[in-house]
Amino acid sequence: MRRFCAVLISLALPLAAHCAEEDQLLGVLQSSQSLHDKDAACARLKWIGTAQSIPALAALLTNDDLSHSARYALESMPWPEASAALLGALAKTSGSNEVGIINSLAMRHDTAATPRLSKLLRDSDSVVAVAAAQALGRIGGVKAVKSLEAALPEAASPVRGAEIDGLLDCANTLLTEGRNGPALKIFQSLYDKEKEDSIRQAAFRGVILASGEKGVELMAAAIAGAAAPCRGAALQLAGQMNYPGVTKALADALPRVEAPVQISLLQCLAQRGDVSALAAVTALADSTDANVRLAAITGLGDLGDGSVAPLLARKAASSTGAERNAARQSLTGLRHGEVTPALLDSLASATPEVSLEVIRALGDRGDSSAAPALLQLAHGPNDSSRAASLQALASLAGAAQIPDLVQLVIQTTNEDVRSETADALNSICQRVHGNAQPVLDAVAHGPLEARLALLTVCGSLTEAPGREALRAAMADPEPRVREAATRALCETHDGELLPDLVQVACSNPDKKFRTLAVAGCVRLATQEEDVKLPNDQKLDAFKKILATPLDKQEKRLVLSGLSAMSDNQALALATPLLDDASVRVEAAHAVIHISTSISAAQPAEAGAALKKVLAMSINPATRKSAEKAFKNIP
Repeated sequence: MRRFCAVLISLALPLAAHCAEEDQLLGVLQSSQSLHDKDAACARLKWIGTAQSIPALAALLTNDDLSHSARYALESMPWPEASAALLGALAKTSGSNEVGIINSLAMRHDTAATPRLSKLLRDSDSVVAVAAAQALGRIGGVKAVKSLEAALPEAASPVRGAEIDGLLDCANTLLTEGRNGPALKIFQSLYDKEKEDSIRQAAFRGVILASGEKGVELMAAAIAGAAAPCRGAALQLAGQMNYPGVTKALADALPRVEAPVQISLLQCLAQRGDVSALAAVTALADSTDANVRLAAITGLGDLGDGSVAPLLARKAASSTGAERNAARQSLTGLRHGEVTPALLDSLASATPEVSLEVIRALGDRGDSSAAPALLQLAHGPNDSSRAASLQALASLAGAAQIPDLVQLVIQTTNEDVRSETADALNSICQRVHGNAQPVLDAVAHGPLEARLALLTVCGSLTEAPGREALRAAMADPEPRVREAATRALCETHDGELLPDLVQVACSNPDKKFRTLAVAGCVRLATQEEDVKLPNDQKLDAFKKILATPLDKQEKRLVLSGLSAMSDNQALALATPLLDDASVRVEAAHAVIHISTSISAAQPAEAGAALKKVLAMSINPATRKSAEKAFKNIP
């Protein structure tokens, strides 16, 4: 019992608080306080007001300054007294206040207001009459329809337009409620009697929707008929109607209409996604009209299956511009039926140009089941097909294809084939982890030309065996192997090889390799998202490189790496380069960037470095950046 009483008290307390607040707000409305205070009171009463508030709010409906605020509160109140207050004020107001009250009654969908609003359709103030017509349209109902229909013959613009809109609103509401018969009567009457195209189009749209399955016949007849508002309405609905037979009706109309309508129908059929239209759409892929062809080819991407894959490949091979792009996109996007087998089967009889499009599509579709067939083409004699197949394999081959591709590198005597295959392997090994042993075995024991080509793949491996293979190749007695290994090292994605790169950058006798190694160190330390190295290791690398003789390009590379680090030690390495005339500008930018990033944690160091920049002779833009950074130091 105590718990029950506690619950009652907990519920009563907020209610009591609201009642007290409501009383206080009503006191504001009935006082001499400012309009601003009364407006705020009305806004609050909208949310907490009860039926007790209605008389005070009703008294303000005729007040030019507060009518809007009062009706804003009343229009959302659920009590019938609120409707009565708004209706009662209609006869006492005019102009904008009257229009506002009409709009509030419309917001409430108050059917009790229909008789009064019906009288206002003939008001001498056209603004009021228009508002009344719009309100009746929103409220709806049989009485509203009868009033609007009765007033329509005598009405002049703009009231007539508002009454027509009101009737359309009433009919659409009936349609939404499933009362198709009464809705059809309104729509049909407007379509038969009105002359303006926009009205007839809106009305015919309603006729189709309200006619149920018969609307399909009306839609198809309108599309196949002469250009008229009804055709526009039918085309608007063609992609949306879900009655049986819609797709067939649209497909049957395709050959009977002119090109612009064909384009619209093709777009509708694609939007519907009903594959039963495939044959009709395919037939127009060879239309003499370029825009129709484009629409049909585009539509095949949504509706097509494997049966149209050869056609799209031929279109891609024989066309240009937008049509070629559409054919390629549709070929890549085919999603019905067995597409990959159809593409592979088409290769047997395809011309070289079409074969290239088929191979391109197989790669773009990313279906790994095509990899064995593409591998056979890669071993074939046709240069174009081989190159395209290797490009496709680079994106869809898996670990199972690596041994065969390695063998192709070993066995071929064609340098282009060897290079293209190695490039494909490089991409595959970056994408697929595992089964790299065939590559490593060939690098260690294969023919020289194969070793040279496959060393580039080792640079993409990020496991210990790949590192060891690279390190062994860099010590190989064959100069060409050492050179290829060094190039691969400079392009590595393996953070574990940073010390090896630093050694090349600092001590390799070949200047070009030192520069490549410096660039590789900067990339590994600051640009590779997948490489996570501690700052100490990065800084140690840059420190060692800066301790060796560097040219202007190499110094710039190091500065770009340092500027990407938010570390006081990076600032300490970059600051001395402000005294180097060859890279003074780059050093200034690096110092500004690092100082900005560490200023909150290490303001003294950042400030000292920036002062050195500001003491130099630098261009205005750099000085402005330095001044801004210095000013922002805490």
